[in-house]
Amino acid sequence: MKIAKRELSAAIILYRLYGEASVNLGLAIDTLREELGVTKKVAMSIVKRLRKLGFLTVESDNLKVEVKVRNPCSVIEEYALRYAEARKHRKASKS
Repeated sequence: MKIAKRELSAAIILYRLYGEASVNLGLAIDTLREELGVTKKVAMSIVKRLRKLGFLTVESDNLKVEVKVRNPCSVIEEYALRYAEARKHRKASKS
């Protein structure tokens, strides 16, 4: 999945503000609304994409939903390593 500039910016903003701590989902959405100037619907969409990309993990109890922010550098590093490994395998299969 491609990492867009908007999602990367959102991940960096959330990481700078909250580190790797668990944060209430509503607070994360409000933060993105304020920092990126987007609507609530768009902020929720960004959170969903960040989860799919691996920048966030979602933890939920019965009454509260929290997101845990991962270090953006480590997520990008994982992507780079997977990409390099996939390229190596594709090149080896052509030979």
